[in-house]
Amino acid sequence: MARFKSNDIGTPFVNALIIFVLCIWVIMQLYPVFWLFMSSFKPSLEVRAKIFALPRSLYLENYNFAAFNKMNITLHIYLKNSIVVAAFSLTFLTIVSVLAAYGIAKLKVIGKNIFIVAFLGLMGVPVHGLMIPIFYFFVRLHLLDNVIGLILPYTAFNVPFAVLILQSYFRQFPDDLIDAARIDGCSKRMTLFQVVIPISLGAISSVCILNFIGIWNEFLFALVMMRDNAAKTLPVGLMGFKGRYVVQWGPMMAALVIAIIPTIIFYFIFHRNLMKGISVGAIKG
Repeated sequence: MARFKSNDIGTPFVNALIIFVLCIWVIMQLYPVFWLFMSSFKPSLEVRAKIFALPRSLYLENYNFAAFNKMNITLHIYLKNSIVVAAFSLTFLTIVSVLAAYGIAKLKVIGKNIFIVAFLGLMGVPVHGLMIPIFYFFVRLHLLDNVIGLILPYTAFNVPFAVLILQSYFRQFPDDLIDAARIDGCSKRMTLFQVVIPISLGAISSVCILNFIGIWNEFLFALVMMRDNAAKTLPVGLMGFKGRYVVQWGPMMAALVIAIIPTIIFYFIFHRNLMKGISVGAIKG
């Protein structure tokens, strides 16, 4: 005869409560995106008059790039600038952070732990507090209205966080895999690029996604460094919909929908590597 356990009654209730809380959380996260998408198909007056109502009809004029150009809003140029800045910043950031993190975690270097303390200290420095000296420095280098004037700060400011995350991961990387690669004749460089990095794509992808979101949405540095309309990135360019007396809510919502599409695409490209970790069965006993 099966024995009755006291927690048999509470378990379904707890599971139902967890599912209910998760459903509420999902609704809270997805509803703003749904509202943004629905508002992008409304005229500006309807967005203001009926904020939470569904659109009466699909008002596709909000997605008319020609209308944006009449308002001196070159959305395709803003989008191109953001893609260039994010791509180069993320490339340089990944290369520097992977090399630095692997060196700190696995190479025998005297005083390497000092770099960890230094990176922790750098993370405590308010980034935008350095804007004025960086601005005057870039003025002398003639880097205003130049994508390099954003790529360099974005790379430098995100390196400490990326290095700290990756070095923590590389410290847990099995030394047996590295030793096996060296026995097979791999140099340190070959071991890193042919063994360590392919297995570590999960951790590297996580760092890339987090930094891409931050770089893509950064506003204040781009506002200060990019004054020419042809050099603006997407977050700064979207401010063009806000006039002195009138805000073009409909076109702004449509532009915001377009702005989040690259982030979604970037996530779906790299999300498969997020769950990849160190292969447990890589070494046969």
